[in-house]
Amino acid sequence: MTRCGIHRMMAAGVVLLFLGMTLVPAVETMDLSRSRAETVQSTLYTMAENGLPPPQDIDMPLEEAICRRMSVREFTDEPVSEEHLSTLLWHACGRRSDDSRTFPGFGEHHAFELYVLLEDAAYKYDAAAHALDMYKQGDYRSSVGWQYEAPVVFCLVWNMTRAGEHIASAQVGAVFQNIALTAGALALGTVVTGEYPTPINTELGVPDTEDGMIIMPVGHPAHAYDFSDRPWWLSRQPRPSIGDMSLTTALRQRDEEPSLSGTLSEQQQSQLVWSSYGMSRYLDRSQQEKNSIVRHRTVPSAHGYYPFEIYVATGEGVYRYHPNLLTEFNWYLTLAPVDMLGIPVVTGMRKVATGDLRGDIAAASGEAVETAPLSVITVLNVDNTRPEWYDDLSGSFIRYIWHMEAGAAMYNVLLEATAMELSSNVFAVEDDAAVLEAIGLTGDYDPMYVAAIGE
Repeated sequence: MTRCGIHRMMAAGVVLLFLGMTLVPAVETMDLSRSRAETVQSTLYTMAENGLPPPQDIDMPLEEAICRRMSVREFTDEPVSEEHLSTLLWHACGRRSDDSRTFPGFGEHHAFELYVLLEDAAYKYDAAAHALDMYKQGDYRSSVGWQYEAPVVFCLVWNMTRAGEHIASAQVGAVFQNIALTAGALALGTVVTGEYPTPINTELGVPDTEDGMIIMPVGHPAHAYDFSDRPWWLSRQPRPSIGDMSLTTALRQRDEEPSLSGTLSEQQQSQLVWSSYGMSRYLDRSQQEKNSIVRHRTVPSAHGYYPFEIYVATGEGVYRYHPNLLTEFNWYLTLAPVDMLGIPVVTGMRKVATGDLRGDIAAASGEAVETAPLSVITVLNVDNTRPEWYDDLSGSFIRYIWHMEAGAAMYNVLLEATAMELSSNVFAVEDDAAVLEAIGLTGDYDPMYVAAIGE
């Protein structure tokens, strides 16, 4: 049995993890129903070893790509072209010109492997060669990705020899963000799913040093993308805006800097914080039968609700970010949740601690936090992971799924900083008690990561 297998058995059977991908801000004069990516003729193919064409650049602005991101669970029979598959793979976890990867390591070695299930066989992605290497003959798509039928199925896998479970989970969160953003930009669709025991292990069978985490079907959406820009925003902070940097450029230029300083404008601060866990300016009009959400978040939910609290540290104090106060009041209103109605977003930041506490937070995470003008902190409110009306996912044995969500949130901040030509870094919290004391929290909380931003 691989990684924490005994602990997972304590989860009492199968836990289905439907992570609904999200969409975010908008511009007011764009055609939201079409992708900017050049259409490529799709063809049914059998992938030869090392047979990937060069990946395409995506010129869609980063924020627009985030805008289009959402869960798609219904697909047509149209195949995914080789060109699109190649583009998805490089953006997901490919190698850049300096031999680094398109996703961050969160302070550790990259501990991620990607398997691709096609009609003829299962392949393993070789990022160094940008190639697919044959793993097993046969069609494993239905047995592994049985939840949703799609022409391509991605299997996101932890390489247990290179990093621990939590850091690997954060890396997986960054990778599935890349896949979702790229799929939406190419007018494809995907959704993040998982279960235990995972069919990646039981059906596909990966090496003993690896463990399956996430399954992502990919294909052409049965319901075309259809968004309306409805920036109903009630806040003292500026609204998020669409920038000029493309998704591909942001992935190429993202870097983690060892030291950070300078000052940030109010617009920059607001946009960075929003990117971590905020609400979309778009309303989703695609009318998918299997996704009734109308106003999505900037990150996926690990299990249908959002238990994290986002805190912001500056030289003046620590603030709690409220993505939408109406959702907090609506926590137990399951029959008509506000994100299904598309009503106004009431958002803002509330000071919870006064004074410069960045040094205390830096000592518990990373040195760069002490001089960074802005740091964003993901804190899991464990009480929120055991709602009376849903599954209890508060146990330590299942904590890895929340590290995925936190990793996705922190990765958004890194990409947004890159798009604004700022520097950034991300650190795992090493001293939970010190961070909680700085924030002023008592009770059942788990601070996970700190993203620091500056010049």
